[in-house]
Amino acid sequence: MKIHQQFDLNLKALKPESFNDLPRAINGVPLLVEKLTKNLLEQGYIVIESSARYMGIPKTITVIKDFTGPFAIVFSSKINDDFNTLSRKLGMERLFE
Repeated sequence: MKIHQQFDLNLKALKPESFNDLPRAINGVPLLVEKLTKNLLEQGYIVIESSARYMGIPKTITVIKDFTGPFAIVFSSKINDDFNTLSRKLGMERLFE
C-alpha cells in the first residue's frame, strides 16, 4: 500500500516582515526545500514537488511511502512526523502545512 501526505506552501510564512534579511531568505528558502527533499529521499520516501512554484518554492510537496501490513494507518502519521521533524531541523517548520 502506498501512503501519501501532501504539504501545501504556507504563504503566510513568506511574509516579508517574517524575515530579517529578505534577499537572503528568498535565495535561501529554495535551497532549504532542496535539502528537505534530499533528506526525505534518503529516508526512503518518494517526493513529488508541484510544477507550480512561488518564488522558486513548490506550492505543494507530496511525500509517498510504500508500506505493507495492517499498520499502514500508523505509518501515515509517521510520514507527517518525519516531514515536520526534518523541516524543523532546517528551520522552516511553518513553510508547509
